[in-house]
Amino acid sequence: MAPEINYQPARDGYPMAARVWRPTNASVRVILIHGIVSHSGWYLRSCQHLADNAIEVHALDRRGSGLSFRDRGDSPHVDQWIQDFDDYLDGLSCQLPTVVLGVSWGGKLAALLAARQSINRRRNKSALAGVGLICPGIYAYQQVSLTKQWMVRMATWGGLGNQRVPIPLRDPALFTQSSFYKTYIRDDPFTLRKITVRFAVADLELNRLVRACAEQIQIPMFLMLAGQERIVDNDRTRMYWDRVASPQKAIVEYPDAAHTLEFEPDPRKYLHDLHTHIMHLIHT
Repeated sequence: MAPEINYQPARDGYPMAARVWRPTNASVRVILIHGIVSHSGWYLRSCQHLADNAIEVHALDRRGSGLSFRDRGDSPHVDQWIQDFDDYLDGLSCQLPTVVLGVSWGGKLAALLAARQSINRRRNKSALAGVGLICPGIYAYQQVSLTKQWMVRMATWGGLGNQRVPIPLRDPALFTQSSFYKTYIRDDPFTLRKITVRFAVADLELNRLVRACAEQIQIPMFLMLAGQERIVDNDRTRMYWDRVASPQKAIVEYPDAAHTLEFEPDPRKYLHDLHTHIMHLIHT
């Protein structure tokens, strides 16, 4: 099944791109949020696997990333990412139980969405049945020092918010041990290499919000970690996971895998586990 490429307007008219798989017998919906440098095209294997197992899949391209071309690498504030997600979800016509998968950077936004729903106790169309965090970047080895955080904020106050800065994840070996996928990441024209200073400030605020919200999360969740991780600090992530208040949560670890589980030489166990845990969230 080849995905559709859909463009759906956000509330400010921005055309949000998504790759969408719609199996005719779907009873579950998954919305995937990608990482800071990646885009929906990195995750075709898992999306196709889920679609082959009767799950409707929407792999979003974040504003300024992937096929969402306009204002590349830019976002004005954290609320924009939340609004874009809400606008996309509200634009879906068929009501299905919905699970959000947050991969790497996307795990930060997914966890914040889980906390927000737990606080609001919403029971409408936008309510989520569960959230999966896949190597989430809530705590990363490449932490921005307090001095650099101050400098970034000063740059926005000085009117330099549109200036672009490199993302410090330029080595493809951080993501995968596969030679094939290292080459893919290196040569991929849609991989994001730079962000605006304004995006960087919004990301700092996202870090602050998500790290403070673990005890507020009540909806079902699962967490997947890679044992050969070079981006995410797994020890601090497990400590965060211990703080998550959800009565239904599960953790899966892959000792020999690198950060992007999608890019393992044989991802069959990961794909099987991903489907299994999504269905467990729906049926409990």
